[in-house]
Amino acid sequence: MNSGSKLSNFFNNIVRSLSPSTVAGSIIIPIVLVTIVAGSVAVVVSTDSMSKSATHDVDRRLDSAATVASEQIGGVLARSLGDAAALSQNPVLRTNEATLAEKLAEMKRVQAFYGTFEDITLVGLDGNVIISTNYKYYGELDNDSLFQSAARGNTAMADVATLTDPYTVVIHIASPVADYNYHITSVLLAQIDMEYIWQIIGRTKIEETGSVYLINEYGNIIAGPDESQLFKKMGFANGDDGMPPQHQLIQYNDDGIAMCAVIAGVNPMVPWAGNKWSFVAVMPADEAFSAVHNVQVIFWIVILILLVLFIVVGLVLGRITSEKIKTLARGTAEIAKGNLNHRLPSMQPKELGQLAESFNTMSKKLEVSTAEIARWNSHLKDEVEAKTKELEKIMAGKVQAERLSAMGYIAVSAAHELNDPLTAISGYAQLGIKEMEKEHAPEDISKSFSSASNYFKQIAKELQRSKNIIGKLLSFVRYSKTKDENIDVNQVISDTLSIASHHLEINKVQLVTQLQPDLPFVSGNTQKLQQVFLNMVLSAQRTMPQGGKLTAETSLAREAKRIRIVFSDTGGGISTENLQRIFEPVPAVAGEGQEARLDLSVSRDIIKQLGGEITVKSEIDAGTTFIILLPFSDSPPAGNGTNPTIKTPKASD
Repeated sequence: MNSGSKLSNFFNNIVRSLSPSTVAGSIIIPIVLVTIVAGSVAVVVSTDSMSKSATHDVDRRLDSAATVASEQIGGVLARSLGDAAALSQNPVLRTNEATLAEKLAEMKRVQAFYGTFEDITLVGLDGNVIISTNYKYYGELDNDSLFQSAARGNTAMADVATLTDPYTVVIHIASPVADYNYHITSVLLAQIDMEYIWQIIGRTKIEETGSVYLINEYGNIIAGPDESQLFKKMGFANGDDGMPPQHQLIQYNDDGIAMCAVIAGVNPMVPWAGNKWSFVAVMPADEAFSAVHNVQVIFWIVILILLVLFIVVGLVLGRITSEKIKTLARGTAEIAKGNLNHRLPSMQPKELGQLAESFNTMSKKLEVSTAEIARWNSHLKDEVEAKTKELEKIMAGKVQAERLSAMGYIAVSAAHELNDPLTAISGYAQLGIKEMEKEHAPEDISKSFSSASNYFKQIAKELQRSKNIIGKLLSFVRYSKTKDENIDVNQVISDTLSIASHHLEINKVQLVTQLQPDLPFVSGNTQKLQQVFLNMVLSAQRTMPQGGKLTAETSLAREAKRIRIVFSDTGGGISTENLQRIFEPVPAVAGEGQEARLDLSVSRDIIKQLGGEITVKSEIDAGTTFIILLPFSDSPPAGNGTNPTIKTPKASD
C-alpha cells in the first residue's frame, strides 16, 4: 500500500472518529463548534467589548474598594454614636448620688472598653466642663451648636474639628444625660480621634499601588495612607466644575501620571455634618488596565490552543475508551436484567481495570447478598410471627392479671354493695311468707294477694339491681381479644366510675367529674382503656385512707390533636424518689406514709399502644395528678359527653 493510500485511510479514520455517534465526536464536535462561534463573534466585537470591559472592571474594583471603606467608616461612626448614647444612660452618670470621682472612673472604664474615644467629657447645662477623662477641657460651651442640640435631648455628631493642644483632628459626639426623673442634667461629649479612621483607611489596599482617601466636599484629603498629604487637594478637584459624579470612573493626570479614581459617598448610617465627605479609590491607570490588556493578547492564543487540544485529546480518548465503555455498558445491562453472575474481563488503563474489578466484586457480593437476604427474610418472617404471637399472649395475660388484681381491690366493696339488695330481698321474702301464712277472711284474700304481689315485685327489683352489679363486674373482668374500635372516652370513664363508685363511697372519697361534651373518638380497645382508668381511680383511693376528693376531667387539646384526661387526688402525694419509679413493673410505689399504689406499668404500656402518653405530678401532702394524652381519630365527635358534674358519695354504713 503506497503512502497516498495510508494518508487517505488516516484521514478517513479521523472523519469517522469525529462522527456525532462516537464518543470522540460527541465530546469534540459541540466544544469545537462553540469555540469557533465564540471566536468569530469575539473577532467582531473584541475591540469595543474589551475597552468597555476594561473600563467597567476598573470602575467596579475601585468603586467596590471605595464603597467598602465607606461602609466600614460609616459603621464605626454609627457604633460610636450608639456607644455614646449608651454611655449617657449609664446609671453612674444618671444618678445624683455618685461622686465626680466615681463618674470619672466609670467614664474611663467605658473609654477603655470601647477603645474608639480619645476623650469623654461631662458638661453641665451651663456650658461649664464638669469632668474630662484626658484633656481636662475648661471654659463654657453653651454657645456651641452641638452642645445646644444635646441639651435639648438629641444625640448628635459634629463634623471634623482640629485641636491645637495637642494638635489632632477629631470628631465630636454629644448625648444628653438625664436623671431617673427624665430631666436632662448634663451633656456627654465623646471625642473620636481621626487617627483611628486613618488606621482603617491605611489597611485598605487596592492591588499593589492603589489606595483609598477620605476627602471633604472641596476635594481636600482628610484621611489617607500617607498623613503628610493631609488637606492636600485631589488632582481631579482643581477645576471650576466642582466634584465629579460618584460611582463613575474618573481618569486624570497627577504630576504627569495617568490615574484612575472612583468616588463613593460616606454611607449615611447616622445623620451628622460629615455626610458631605466622600471616599476616593485611586490607582495608576497602567496597573488598572494591565490585566485587561494582557487578557486581550492571551485570549486568541487560548482559543487556538483549545481548538487543537480538544480535537487531539478527544480523538485519543475516544478511540481508547469507546470500546471499554461499551463493555461496561453491556455489563451493567446484564446486572439490570438480574444476571448477577455476569463478570467483566480485565481492562487497561488502570482506572478502567479498577472499575471492571470493582464491578465484578460488586456483582459477586450482590449475588451472595441476594441469596443471604432471601434466606434471612424467610427466617425473620417466621421469627417475627412467632415472637409477635408470644408477645400478644404475654401481654394479654398481663392485662388480664392486672384486671383481676384491680378487681380484688373492689371485691369487698362490691360484696358490701350486694348486701343491700340481698337484705331487702330477704326482708320482702319473709314479709311475703308471713302474709301467705295468715288466715284471711274471704273479703281480705284479694288484699292479701295484692300485698304479696308487691313484695314479689320488690324482690324482682332488688334481684335486677344485684344482676346489674354483678354484670358490671363480669363485663370488666372478662377479657376478650376485641379489635380496635372508635372509643367514646367520656363513656368509658363513666362506666369505670360506675364500677368503682361504691368502693369510693365506702372509703369516703368524694368523686368530681368534669367531662367536656362532644369529644372526638379515640381508636383503641375499650377494655384496655377501662383498665387504665380503673387503675388511676384505685391508685388514687389508696393514697386517701381517711377519705378525700378525686377529680376526673376530660378536655380537648386541639393544637396537639389530643384528648387530655386528668385524674387528680388530694392524698398524701408521692416522694421524688418513688415518683421516678412509679411506672416501673414492680409492686408498690408508695406515697409518704401511705399504702403502696398499684403496679402502673401495664397502664403505661396500654397508653403507648394507643399512641398516647401518660405523665404524673405529685407533691407530698398536696396530692397527685395523672395526665393522659390520647390522639383522637378523624371520626365525628362522640356527641354523648356530659356537662361537668359533681357526685358526692353518701355516708358509709
